[in-house]
Amino acid sequence: MRRLGAVFGVLIVGLAGCGSATDAKATAGSSGSAPVSKPPPPKVPGKLLVMAGNRLKLLTQEADGHLSNAPLDVPQFEEYEVMADHKTLVYRTGAVVTARNLADGSEKKLASDAKSNKLCLRTSPDSKRVSFRRADDLVVADLAGKVTVLDKVKRDKYGTGTITATTALGCGEWLDNTHVTFDRRKSLPETINVKALETDVVVEADTTTVAVLGGKNPKLLDSPSMWHPTAICGNWVVANNGTNKDVLHLRQRTGDGDVTKAGAFTGAELAITGTAGSTHGVLFVPGSCRPLLFSVDKRTFQTVDPATRAVGATPVATLPGGGIEVHLFDEPANWQPAQGAEVLAAVVDKQVVIVDMHAGTAVPVPADGLDAASRVIAWLP
Repeated sequence: MRRLGAVFGVLIVGLAGCGSATDAKATAGSSGSAPVSKPPPPKVPGKLLVMAGNRLKLLTQEADGHLSNAPLDVPQFEEYEVMADHKTLVYRTGAVVTARNLADGSEKKLASDAKSNKLCLRTSPDSKRVSFRRADDLVVADLAGKVTVLDKVKRDKYGTGTITATTALGCGEWLDNTHVTFDRRKSLPETINVKALETDVVVEADTTTVAVLGGKNPKLLDSPSMWHPTAICGNWVVANNGTNKDVLHLRQRTGDGDVTKAGAFTGAELAITGTAGSTHGVLFVPGSCRPLLFSVDKRTFQTVDPATRAVGATPVATLPGGGIEVHLFDEPANWQPAQGAEVLAAVVDKQVVIVDMHAGTAVPVPADGLDAASRVIAWLP
């Protein structure tokens, strides 16, 4: 889920202390008879797609362990998303949505009528479709350019006809290849509240809706309460419950109708332990869908039991503290794509840091030309 203006927010953590333990060991060894050298940097198979300033760069590990970079010739854009297959970059420049093949650089325009001031570009888990906002509707387009409208804004005049009211319509979030969730207003009310001199009113959303694709027209399933997905893997969903945005709820979808039940994303039995009153995010390990709770304050990764929602007492990995704030984990594709790997990459203070969940380590890798680097966008095969 993930892109400029990420859907479930940006998790941040200070990491400038990376490598300090290794340096301390090397210093201690220097007083003895035998020199102690730093261990080699971790291996980085494939390529890393990194945002540097407002440009993209591809990083490749050389024989000596450092990462060399090559610029990716892509126009400046307002938002982007790397598809789950790691083969295609979809980006929006103004009202134009373009899909770029990362292997050969070929491009295809998918749309020219996207809403230019709305960060809504999302891609389906099967890498076959994208969703985005147009001026008056939320749509899905396949890579051939076929467009399906999920919902449209509603607009009408009030008072003496001088006040226009428009219903809110949110961005789409893909639950799976055929289910897209978004916030909307089902209908305009009979009366609206208007401030002095106000002539255009947006009526806020009152439901979270799941659009089911596959038929002639999408089937829309409305929820009795609003909820917002923050992480998705398979049928597992982590969501804010719409009332207390600090509490994260974990549940498994069992069918099209279960999201319409009252309390589908509420209730103490679904709440992940300890996620109230602080900033947390759940990361699903690709493939296994193993949930890990990341705490910004403690800088820890902890296991989450899907059956009980209990959080493991001992961290799987702990990141060093101090230093500058960096963007982390708002791009789910920064996991190493190898089967079974529980390794992810992040840019930390102009360095690429490799976090190994099995080993419990966070190790920097030297890289060329990352003066303005801010984040890892994707880890490509």
